[in-house]
Amino acid sequence: MRGEPHREPRVSGAIAALASLPVGRLPVARPGGAERRDDPGRHRGGAQLAPADDSPTHSLGRAGRATPPPARRVRAVGGRRGRGRRLGASRARGPAGGGVRPRSDEEPGRVVGGAIERRFLLVAGEPSGDLHAARLVQALQGLGPCRVRGVAGPALREAGVECVTAAETLAVVGFSEIVERLPTLWRTRHLLLSELTRFQPHAVVLVDYPGFNLHLGPVLKRHGARVFYYIAPQVWAWHAGRARAMSRWVDRLAVVFPFEEEIFRAAGVPTEFVGHPLREGLEPEVNESSFRLEIGARPTDRILGILPGSRRQEVARHLRPLLDAGRSLARERPDLKLVLPLAPGLDDALPGGRSLGEVRIVRGRTRATEAFATACAVASGTATLETALFGTPHVIVYRTGTLNYALARRLVRLPRIGLPNIVAGRAIVPELIQGQLTTDRLVRILAPWLDDPSRNASQRAVLREVDQRLGPPGASRRAAELLWALAA
Repeated sequence: MRGEPHREPRVSGAIAALASLPVGRLPVARPGGAERRDDPGRHRGGAQLAPADDSPTHSLGRAGRATPPPARRVRAVGGRRGRGRRLGASRARGPAGGGVRPRSDEEPGRVVGGAIERRFLLVAGEPSGDLHAARLVQALQGLGPCRVRGVAGPALREAGVECVTAAETLAVVGFSEIVERLPTLWRTRHLLLSELTRFQPHAVVLVDYPGFNLHLGPVLKRHGARVFYYIAPQVWAWHAGRARAMSRWVDRLAVVFPFEEEIFRAAGVPTEFVGHPLREGLEPEVNESSFRLEIGARPTDRILGILPGSRRQEVARHLRPLLDAGRSLARERPDLKLVLPLAPGLDDALPGGRSLGEVRIVRGRTRATEAFATACAVASGTATLETALFGTPHVIVYRTGTLNYALARRLVRLPRIGLPNIVAGRAIVPELIQGQLTTDRLVRILAPWLDDPSRNASQRAVLREVDQRLGPPGASRRAAELLWALAA
């Protein structure tokens, strides 16, 4: 789902309440679409040579010239090798979604271009994490020869990752979907443990997805893996004790929000703030002139962006009040264009089928809508942070099931759920959650930004605070250097 925002739900157990309400997990933004390198397979050639000495030294970021040790031997997963093979045999037909299939597993320590190829087992179970991880893999490829295998979505497969399980099969929202997907989640867990023994990675990379990874990580550690966690689970929002527990099995944590570094370090987790990967390549898909031409808007027309979410459940809960508010505003403003960027596969989720009358439905133009709209109504998640970084005034909305919301209210310890507000440390973007999300409230918030240029400009100035707090670009490169050093 490259280029589309994602709410990044969580999975498993009690924390699943936060799967539907992003406050519990602070959905993190993803980088732009991963681009294939000229030849992702170019690091995979070379002869099989004897492993290098066990204790080389090299500088961070220059490991491509050094000679790291072979992958650590990991403990075999007792009683599961047979099961792993059966799953592997099925996988040989190719994981769902296509992509690079796992190759045969030679002994680790292969030399490519004068350096030992490093191996990484990676788990990214959500579309946004898939895109973050794809940028990380590309940065790793720039540091030296490497081979990456794991749970991968479209962007990771495009980056050349050997896919053992398609990330699309693991996506869940809320408790009911967790129950339905438990067999798949359980099989994936066993498959990854089998791959740990078979693939012999230098390090395991867990990307966000805490409902799954927080349970998988300790098991991997017990079997001898080095564990690198990229994009921290927001346990400080809903379960501070889990941060302390992570100190027992996380070897290195790369966080994307500046305030997280101190929190996790205080809990004993080796942590470094690397910046937010959303700062890398956050650009509209087209320029403003092209976008206006596509939606039939004149240069002076106002635009209201309607972003109900990228999941079917989110569209079902958010779209109606957002459309009602947009149409109410448009009745009194003939020059107001209503634009709905639709995520792939959601055409049948629209109440009117593939048409919504005066609402312009666009595909592959989410960031253009966020950037060029006069104002937006945005479902809580990654898209709110993107919209804030573009400086577009917006209101954050979110509805979830009654049970999920009640559980989240008991677990979450944050006064605000919107990412821009959490990053800023104060309420700079209005939030309408659950019963607060009504047509009248939306109209009252959005109308001043549409009608009063000075009010619009004032809100844009406030949103610059978010950009200032997220650090400079280069998060993927900095995270890759930390991971490369850990794998030495």
